Order: sequence, then C-alpha cells, then structure tokens
Amino acid sequence: MASPPQIPPQPQIPGEAMLEIFVHRSIRFPGAPLNTQSPYGDADRLAFIGSRALETAYAAVLFNQSPQLSAADFHTELAKLGEHVERWVAGYHWKDKVRRAQDVNLDTVEESRNIMNAYVGAVFVARGFTTVSSWIVQLVDYSAALQRNG
Repeated sequence: MASPPQIPPQPQIPGEAMLEIFVHRSIRFPGAPLNTQSPYGDADRLAFIGSRALETAYAAVLFNQSPQLSAADFHTELAKLGEHVERWVAGYHWKDKVRRAQDVNLDTVEESRNIMNAYVGAVFVARGFTTVSSWIVQLVDYSAALQRNG
C-alpha cells in the first residue's frame, strides 16, 4: 500500500513575517501604527496582497491543466480554492502556531483563509511571485494526490 501524500515544504520566510502571521490580531495592541520600516507592514497587509497572489497562482494552475477546462468548469474549480486552503492550512498545522486570545476560535473558514493569505503574501514579498506559483502548483498536486488516495 502506498504511503499517504506528504504536503510539500512551505517556502521559508523571515522571522519578522512569521511574527506578523502567527500573532493573532486579538492580542495585538489596538490602534498600533503600521510598521513602515518593514516590507511586510502587518498581517492584514500581507493577507491583502496574498489573497491576490494565491488566487492568481491557483487560476494559472487551472488554466494550464490538460485537458483544458471549459469556462464553466474553470469557474467551478476556482470556487474550490477555499476547500484546498482548509486542507493546506491543516497540513501545515499552522493553526497550532497562532498565538491568540483564549476566546478566539480559529476553526473557521475565514481564519484559515486569513492565515494562508498572509503566508502567501509574505512569500510574495520575500521571494516573489515565481516562488508563490511553484509552491501553489505543488499544493494543487498534493490535493489531487489526496483525492486519488481517497
């Protein structure tokens, strides 16, 4: 019997970015100014750019699939990104790393998406879109392998 697929390694990012991603807004100082000395700014800024980079990289993977997807199928598959994000965040055990207030529930789609978007944003800022794209290709392949193995 084949061993279960392993999630690909996450691209490395600087510790400064890790702190932004894995310290939840619930324990940050309210009204703290944006750190303009850092290329990352804060987790919200990273999540904003990361959401665009993630969606673009994922759409490119779908666009380049063979056989080609029809526009309707492309739209359907694009809508599945959220399911994949849940799987990827769980695979990296990222929620276990988040420092947060006790009353914060990380087991929501929004929290998973925010963590993933922020991490992708940090990869984009630190390593560029090519690294994001290569990583997302590997993650999509990982998801496909999980589905094949049922």
